[in-house]
Amino acid sequence: MQSMGEYCLIGCGRTDTNMASKNALHAIGLNEIHLSALRAGLLVRWMAAMEIRSQNELTAFGFAKDYDAIVTVRTDKGERRFALEYERSPKPAKCYRAIAACMGQEVHVNRLLYLVANYDVLRFISGFFRNAEFPVFFGLVPDWHSHLLEMPVLDGDAKRAFPLRQALNGSVEKAEAMATATTYRLPFH
Repeated sequence: MQSMGEYCLIGCGRTDTNMASKNALHAIGLNEIHLSALRAGLLVRWMAAMEIRSQNELTAFGFAKDYDAIVTVRTDKGERRFALEYERSPKPAKCYRAIAACMGQEVHVNRLLYLVANYDVLRFISGFFRNAEFPVFFGLVPDWHSHLLEMPVLDGDAKRAFPLRQALNGSVEKAEAMATATTYRLPFH
């Protein structure tokens, strides 16, 4: 069982103020993502990290990992549930290898969305999910705030962009690459 100090953003005996600052900025960014969906009237349910950790540690009904949130939104096809990870800066490569390896064990959600700060982070993280059988999608935080479910996302191969709505509705196979100004034109492919 993890100590309660881990859940505290600032204080609780932490002496690393840089880490506390990073955690606070992460919490603020995640809160802004939450509020965007809520204000748009898309949000059905938001299960926060604390509830996910509690469920993972105290019940047999656990998720494959401690996500930042489990989000349920309304789409034109009904309610869709997905795991959310918000990355302001990348973790070490070994963390993403472990996440990619454990996603095959996930049975409670059927999509994972990484919202990231910039293309460099997107490129780095998506590389660990190439050829992943579990659907993992990547998008930029500014696109979330301006387009929500219409935001362009990339699949694990990071080669084609399509609206998040299609990814959530499971119609990605039929999606054509988006031919708009928001299409990702990644310089490394």
